[in-house]
Amino acid sequence: MNRKITGFYTDSENHWVAELECGHGQHMRHDPPWIERPWVMTEEGRNSRLGHELNCLRCEELAKESVKKCREKLIAAYDEAGQSALRDEERWEYALNSLKSIP
Repeated sequence: MNRKITGFYTDSENHWVAELECGHGQHMRHDPPWIERPWVMTEEGRNSRLGHELNCLRCEELAKESVKKCREKLIAAYDEAGQSALRDEERWEYALNSLKSIP
């Protein structure tokens, strides 16, 4: 999930971290020859990246977890409704209403 860079800060080891609009952070290391990000070494370089988008791996992970929970909840509620002898349409309505309880 692409998120905009809103700022930068350093972690406990003085590595630069891009702060994303979602509140998550992503390390931006300049570690040649493996990672080339010389722009992260200067304030001007970091400022030039404000507003750029990065893929937030934490948001992607959270979204996958949410989809998994929703799917499990839907299946369980649909099965539960089937044990109550509800018709197919009523079972789906019951299952969809069960999602309201997911935070």
